Amino acid sequence: MDILGELVVALAGVLVVVIGRLTATGRIGRNAFAGIRTKRTMADEESWRIAHRGAQPWMIAGGLLLALSGVVALAVPDPAASAVTIGVGTGLALVLTVLGTVTGLRALNNRTL
Repeated sequence: MDILGELVVALAGVLVVVIGRLTATGRIGRNAFAGIRTKRTMADEESWRIAHRGAQPWMIAGGLLLALSGVVALAVPDPAASAVTIGVGTGLALVLTVLGTVTGLRALNNRTL
């Protein structure tokens, strides 16, 4: 992977963190582009916030991991090792964001937040 690709991965991680935080606080409300968009979460603002508050820690962790993998890949001189770093970081970030989605939807079902 080249420097531009590694920077894009790092910036994508930062974007996940920012969106995770802003959806959880309600600063990004229901929309067609970002967040957990299911029939239940799109029903009303309260449902949107409950689901995103539940997902927030996982989304932030996933975004930080993605950003970190991009930064580490920038520091690794070997292109193959850089690609592995990005691949592992991206895969783990995906797992964390899926866990966040599941956790957020469970919170909505339980109305605990």
